[in-house]
Amino acid sequence: MKNNKINYSTFEVLTLIKPLWYFHLINDNYRLLQNVDDSIKLDKNYESNDSAKLEMYFVLLMNGFIPKKSDVGFKSTLKLNHQPSIIDEFRFIRKNFNVAWSLIYLFYCVFILRKPFVGIYSFLKNLKVKRIPITSNLIGETQISNNDGLSIINNDVHVRVIIPTYNRYNYLHDLLKDLENQNYSNFSVTVVDQSNPFEESFYDKFNLKINLIRQDIPALWHARNIAIQESNEEIIALLDDDSRIKPDWLKKHLQCLDYYDADVSAGISISTHGSKTPENYFIYRLADQLDTGNVVLYRYVFKSCGLFDERYEGMRKGDAEYGLRIYKNGLLSISNPASQRIHLKVKQGGLRQMGSWDSLRPTSILKPRPIPSVLYYSRTYFGKQNSLKYLFTHIPFSLTTYKSKGNKLSILISLMVFIILFPFVAYQVICSWKLSSVMLKEGSKIPQIV
Repeated sequence: MKNNKINYSTFEVLTLIKPLWYFHLINDNYRLLQNVDDSIKLDKNYESNDSAKLEMYFVLLMNGFIPKKSDVGFKSTLKLNHQPSIIDEFRFIRKNFNVAWSLIYLFYCVFILRKPFVGIYSFLKNLKVKRIPITSNLIGETQISNNDGLSIINNDVHVRVIIPTYNRYNYLHDLLKDLENQNYSNFSVTVVDQSNPFEESFYDKFNLKINLIRQDIPALWHARNIAIQESNEEIIALLDDDSRIKPDWLKKHLQCLDYYDADVSAGISISTHGSKTPENYFIYRLADQLDTGNVVLYRYVFKSCGLFDERYEGMRKGDAEYGLRIYKNGLLSISNPASQRIHLKVKQGGLRQMGSWDSLRPTSILKPRPIPSVLYYSRTYFGKQNSLKYLFTHIPFSLTTYKSKGNKLSILISLMVFIILFPFVAYQVICSWKLSSVMLKEGSKIPQIV
């Protein structure tokens, strides 16, 4: 794939905070912000009115703005050719993000010599600007009425649920029991079992229609691709084996697809440990990520976008890559808070055991940082510049365990360790960059659905 560059105006600091954000890539086939009302007023304190417009677009996206399906297939109305001033950059940070990002952006301005003295002045000028919580301007819905979005359910459409599994029979047992208790029952389950030892009799105890596929060599994306190819249902659900779901999980997914006339219902995952849950996680909004461990989508999505890229096998960012492909193809993916799963993130077994637990934290100190597929993904879609920004803002804070990555003290410790071990970490990054270059040269491995 040809490298992409950010092709529309945005706050530069936003490309630091969210360097790999889907919405940096406005697709010519997607009219993202059409028919927007004036419920969120422009901030007159920006130096430029265009800066205020850029903030409005960001706030709308974060607060639950969802385009109409009829808006798909037209050119974006976002035509601003505007680079916000450094003063406006700092105002935007202070209003919308943690104060620490002001310090990071100040350091960035000094580091790249982008008017460092203006940066210091702008930082001080905006010190008294207060953050406005995302939840103060929510326009997205928090729930869909039980009487809405029922066409798929009333038509009793048959759904295929696909679960790859690897050495997690205890956890898979609980998940299959959760599926037995679903209040929408017209579905079948495909389990791609890669466990060793393999226990075929395990599946006899469940009151479910299970199609069992045995795969001898563990491979997550290949497992999902094979299961999709062997199915024929028009609606496909994907689940991870270390999940727990409520009885209305599938029903709420189907309601979301129907209510928003969406192509994808992207369920949310509540992790038992890790980073803090985002403030706007619990509203329906345009999805800016995809968790293939909890998603329901139409079969035609795979026909439009292809199947999963097996180049990510044993590595990270395969979910993000597919979500971005969905977005770039002009399909509507809705973040669905009602179809949440508890993600246990079990250390033993699972396809994570084949690769890395985290994008930035390799399984061994001698391995590349970040995982090479992360740079393969970022360089493919966001280009060299944003990939370097990603490294600048994420690597210094990656030298902690996964469980502690949201802890403020751990973040500070990581920064100190990074400074001490800078030459070694730099070597890890260079190795990762070189390996991602090899992956880029080899190209994607995306099978097509028949």
